[in-house]
Order: sequence, then structure tokens, then C-alpha cells
Amino acid sequence: MQSDSRLLGLVYGAVFGSLFPLFHFAARTFARRERGHEIADQIANAFLALRPKYLEAILGNTAQVLGLRPSHPEVERTARDMVRQHARAWVDFFWYGQRPAEEALAQFASLEGIEHLDGALAGGRGVILLTAHAGNYELGGLLLKARDLKVHAVYKPDRFEAVERLRERMRAQGGVVGLPVDGVGFSTLPLVKLLREGRLVGMQGDRDFSRNGVSMPFFGRKVPFPRGPWELAAMTGAPIVTSFFYMDEDRRFHAHFGAPLQVHGERGERMAAIEAGMRSYVADLEALIRRHPSQWYCFYPFWDDPARPGAGQI
Repeated sequence: MQSDSRLLGLVYGAVFGSLFPLFHFAARTFARRERGHEIADQIANAFLALRPKYLEAILGNTAQVLGLRPSHPEVERTARDMVRQHARAWVDFFWYGQRPAEEALAQFASLEGIEHLDGALAGGRGVILLTAHAGNYELGGLLLKARDLKVHAVYKPDRFEAVERLRERMRAQGGVVGLPVDGVGFSTLPLVKLLREGRLVGMQGDRDFSRNGVSMPFFGRKVPFPRGPWELAAMTGAPIVTSFFYMDEDRRFHAHFGAPLQVHGERGERMAAIEAGMRSYVADLEALIRRHPSQWYCFYPFWDDPARPGAGQI
């Protein structure tokens, strides 16, 4: 959610331009990761106090996820915890991105379904690794780098340049090659080439920035999800492997890789195959969020996005 005020935009640019380099510096110098989390919590609380507009959007999303009123105490507790978890994820990204990969790997308490990814890569058609804005997906690059795998990650650049510069630098250290898109005129040709070379392409599947998505039931209401990854799979024959990363109460990480999903069929059958794959992905994402509702990061009205035509329809 962006402010319409040019002045506020300049102020936020200055704040974030200072804040994230500070996170970066602190993560390098703190003796304890937990100390970084404590500072992240304080910043998250201050952010919510200063920007009630964002809290309102988060409360609405959380209420939909939990099936409760936005005014319910559990909704507010979970919403505030989500902002803290998001800030902690940034600290961890900076923390482990500046340390030997073994330190991050030692924090993974479980690695579920990695054989699905290995098997899909063995097929030689490349793999589309489909994740979401949940948990600490940025750490996935470190995990895969340890297995001698390089990820080419498609992403929408952050509107704050200082944030994006730091993220790109840390991604590179983690063996991730960034492929920025603006949601308007991105060509699929580089991705097709990578997949035909047997490479690994990482994409997000829970934000319909292009505004041409397919509506899927999600926590009781329909909302569009992007079809781009699925059309790319249909075009290249590359399997889609879903991947989710999350943190438990002991601040340890867990990784889950789903069974490969294929999009087959001629033109007339392709859309049915795409929708079937999307339903599977959305169901898995919903199950993850039900277990960890404070680790799905969305700061705008997801179901009632005012920028989307027809938003708010059941």
C-alpha cells in the first residue's frame, strides 16, 4: 500500500534508506541474533503506531484468515505479531547472509520433500520453484546454494531503492540471481531460456501484480492469483515445485517442498490444467497460513484491494 503524498514518500524513503542499512550493520555486529529480533520488534511496534492505515489493512486480512471480527483480540494479537515476524525475517536475512552458510543450515530443524525437488531437476527441463510471501523465503537461496544449486528469482523491486540494493547484495551472497519485473511488460523469454537449460527459476505465487490472474477460493472468498508461473510451465514443460519456509517458536527454520506439478494438454485443455495446479498451490498455501497465520506477510487489503477492478466481490 503506497501513500499518495509525495512528501510522505520522501520521508519514508529517507527512513527506510537509513533503517535497512542499520539492520544490515547490526546483524553483522550483534553477538546474539535474539538481540536483533528485540530491536526488530520495537521498530515493528513503532511502525504500527505511526501508520494505522497499514494496521487497518492487516487487521482485515487477519480477520479473514482467522474467521473472526477485525475487533477480536486474537485478530489484533496475530496482526501485530505478523509485523514483528516480518521485521525479524529481515534481521535473519541480513544475519545469516553475512555469516558462513553452515550457521543458517544448522537452524533448519526440518527439510521436508527435498527429494521432490531433486527428482524434478533430474528430468532436465528445469524447475519452477513457486513460493509465497510467507516465512523467510529469502533464506531458501542459502539452503539451495549448499546443494550447489543456483536460483534465478523473479521479483517485483521494492519501491525504496536502499532496501532493494541491500536485498540484491544479500541475495547474490546467497547464490540467488535476481530477475526484476514491473508487472507490466516483462518478457518470458529469459525464463524460457533458463528452464530449457535445466535451471531453477524461483517465483512468487500469491500476488497478482499483472491484474490478469485467476480467481481462486482462499479462506472463504475468491481472490485472483497470478497465472504467469503456470503458463510458463505449460510453455516449457518445466514442473512446478511449491516451496514454503517458516520459523517455529524456538526460532528455528523449516522447509517444505511439494510434489512436482505438471501443466499438460493442448490449448483447449491447458486452462483446466493450469487451474488444477493453482488450486493445489492455493490449498497448500492456505494450510500453511492456518498453521502459522502470523507468517504470511501482506500489508494491503488482499481481498479488497482498491486497485483491483471488482474487489470485494464474494
